[in-house]
Amino acid sequence: MSGAVERILRYGCVGIATSLLYSILVIVCIHVFQTISPTIVSLLAFIFAIPFSYAAHRLVTFEDRPHDAFQPLRFVVSTAMSFLVAVGGMYWITEVAGKSYLFGVMWNWLVIPVMNFILYMYWVFRGAQDERRAA
Repeated sequence: MSGAVERILRYGCVGIATSLLYSILVIVCIHVFQTISPTIVSLLAFIFAIPFSYAAHRLVTFEDRPHDAFQPLRFVVSTAMSFLVAVGGMYWITEVAGKSYLFGVMWNWLVIPVMNFILYMYWVFRGAQDERRAA
């Protein structure tokens, strides 16, 4: 199996696990804390899932890439973009469009993985070869 295919499979496994964690947290919190808006629940679930996401991508998806001191910072910046997509999407879907929070969860399953894979591959966890080209 080629390195690119293997990385995509590893990314997919970690992404599914992270998305499941986020989704389960949203669904449980919506049912347990019925007075909290889906947007706030999405925000809390997202924040809770961030450390798991970083650790899993660092240790599984990009385990073959050398660690550098700026990876956590680049991850935070890329996560801020994902945060805007996740929480902003949930707000728009539930508050503006008046749809179920489950559409917000689906939105996150569809949009964030593609965006994050590209950011992680070429910016957050870039390899030694990428580092030499950037210098």
